[in-house]
Amino acid sequence: GKRYFYVETLYILHMKGVKSQMTPTFLDGRTSQNASTANSINIPTTPNYVLWAILGLTVTAANPGIPIRVQFDGTTTLKLNPGASNVINRIEIKVVRGTDPNDPAIFSGIKTLVLNGDEQGAQEYTFSGSDYNPPQGSGLLVYSVFVRNITGSAEGDVKRVGPESFNASAIGN
Repeated sequence: GKRYFYVETLYILHMKGVKSQMTPTFLDGRTSQNASTANSINIPTTPNYVLWAILGLTVTAANPGIPIRVQFDGTTTLKLNPGASNVINRIEIKVVRGTDPNDPAIFSGIKTLVLNGDEQGAQEYTFSGSDYNPPQGSGLLVYSVFVRNITGSAEGDVKRVGPESFNASAIGN
C-alpha cells in the first residue's frame, strides 16, 4: 500500500514501522497567569529581559520516536507614558524553551508603541506559535516568556499593566 506521512494533523500511516492510523493525544496543558485583569499590575519595562511567565509541560506519556508539538499563545498589555523620553518604543516578547533568555528562542515578536494621540491607552499584544518536535529529554518541557524594551528608554516610559497570560499545550501520539 501507499505510505503517507502527514504531520500537521499527526495522522501517521508509515513512520518507523508504524502502519496503522494514530490519532493525536493530548499530553499536557498549562497556564501561567501573571495578571488576570486590566490595570492590575504596574511594572516598568527595562532594556534587560524580565521574566513574566513560566510553565512546565509533562510529556512522559509521549510515544518515543514520534514527534510531538507544543502550541502556545499569550497576551500582555502595555501602556506608554505620555511623558515618555522616547517618542517610539519597541517592546520585545521572547518565548524560550528553558528558563534563561539565552535558551533556544521559540518565538520573538516586537510591539511598537508610538507617542501620539491614538495610543494614549493600554495596548494589548497577543501572540501564538508552536514548537515542533522539541527534545523530550526528562519528560518535562519548560517554556518561559521574557519582555524587554529594546529602545533603551527610561524605565518609566512603558509599563506592563495587565492582563498578562501565557498558555501552552503538548500534543503527541
